[in-house]
Amino acid sequence: RLATRRATLDDGTVLRFDHGAQFMTARSPALVAAMAGAEAANLARRLPAPPLHGPSRHGQPAEAERDQPRWVGMGGMTAIAKHLAQGLDIRTGTRIGGVVRTDHGLWRLEDEDGLPLVHARQLIVTAPPEQTLDLLIDVLLPEGWRRRIASTIVAPCWALMLAVDETLPLPGPRWRPEDEAIAWIGDQRDLPGRPSAPQSLVVHATPHWSRVHLEETPEVAAAALLRNLERLVGRAITPRLIQAHRWRYALAEVPLCSPCLADPGTGIAIAGDWCIGGRAEAAVDSGRAAALALIG
Repeated sequence: RLATRRATLDDGTVLRFDHGAQFMTARSPALVAAMAGAEAANLARRLPAPPLHGPSRHGQPAEAERDQPRWVGMGGMTAIAKHLAQGLDIRTGTRIGGVVRTDHGLWRLEDEDGLPLVHARQLIVTAPPEQTLDLLIDVLLPEGWRRRIASTIVAPCWALMLAVDETLPLPGPRWRPEDEAIAWIGDQRDLPGRPSAPQSLVVHATPHWSRVHLEETPEVAAAALLRNLERLVGRAITPRLIQAHRWRYALAEVPLCSPCLADPGTGIAIAGDWCIGGRAEAAVDSGRAAALALIG
């Protein structure tokens, strides 16, 4: 969720698009302390909530969200993720092909060729529900786990990243239009450490639109979202840069309604934002709940 894409224009201008979460909220004391640490390290900045135009996706008036503390990453939301990951052995670009419970009571992660990658006493799986079930297809899980995981629904989201020389007539830097295609428009210039020109926008499609166009190529999805944005603002748009990214598992429409699933006896837990809701904060809270459940 804390994702930032970097793009360089032909004149050398470097743009950063937070094409996932636009900010991080924090309510639990542990996460508030972690975010305060990120702020002290100049990796995040706590911002007053700007005016939010349009209805909240949670069904509350937009102004109801104004009092929630929120942070943004300095130069991109990935700065927060890197701060939270300090001290961890993180291996990116590694695809897990299978999970096996060994005769010695350990968890073995295998690559796609069945070769062992790591052995561990405890395992927390934080993949989306569909991928979690695929990963654990050969694992004997506690009764009811598979049914509960399969009952969740996570909607996709196409994200459009756009840079334009002309300033588009938006009602504000954060806009949730009541529209069938576009759910959110965020002006990245409003974030710390971003250039004031050109105007750079992140546009999130609605779950329905994203489902209909789920298997389109990024180029086709970007062009279609651009047409919808032109319709909203009432003018043609000539982008200097246009890209799209598909989040196949973006918004928990039907969450697990439990912080996690955990079995301390065998040392396995299932976690993720989809257990609680659709925010980056939910991912942290779920992962923390899973860790505490396993270590006691």
